[in-house]
Formats: sequence, structure tokens, C-alpha cells
Amino acid sequence: MMSEMESELPKPIKRVLRDLADRAHEVALRNALSDLGNDFDLWRQGDIDSFELAHRIHRFHQGPDRQIHLRYTRSVDLPYLIVQSVREGLIDRDSIPEDAMPYLESAFALFHELDRREPAGS
Repeated sequence: MMSEMESELPKPIKRVLRDLADRAHEVALRNALSDLGNDFDLWRQGDIDSFELAHRIHRFHQGPDRQIHLRYTRSVDLPYLIVQSVREGLIDRDSIPEDAMPYLESAFALFHELDRREPAGS
């Protein structure tokens, strides 16, 4: 089900935001896979056995892989997903096309307000 905000997006803007979300998805998955890559290195070096590696692969699939997949593939408000991805450093704010920025302003403002309200050190 598409959110009301997302259904109001013009198709070209929705396409741009979906492309940005796909890029963020790739970076998030790449970051998570780098940890799993370290586990493969341990296995190759003989520091862990095949059973432990298989367990870690399973744990990755059930945890980080699943969470990332759900975040970027389920129906969500694209503007909020994009802004959150910018906040997490998965995509650069400067990579957002100028014509898409007006559709992200309310999401940036909301996160800015939440940051402002959050007590220091939390």
C-alpha cells in the first residue's frame, strides 16, 4: 500500500527518489556484507570452521540482511527513507537532484526538529 505522501509525488520525482533509495540500499548492504566478508577471511585462515561460518551466514541472513531488505523494499514514504539514508551517510545530500529537494523539505524539517528535541548525549 502506497502512503498518501508518496502517491502525491510526480512520477519523475518518484523515479529519482526510488533510484536514490536503491543506491542507499546498495551501500547499506555492502557495509553489512563487509562484516560477513571478515568472517570468510577467518574461515580461510582456519580461525573458524565451516560450521561456524555457516552459522554466521545464517545469522546474517536472518538479521542484517533481512532488516535492510525490509527497509528498502516494503512500501514506505520515500521522502523519509531518503532523508534517513542521508542522515546515516548512505547517500550524500549533494547527490539529490535540485528538482527533488522540495519534496524532501518536510522530511528534513521533521528530522531536524527531532534532533533538536533529543537531549544531548542520548
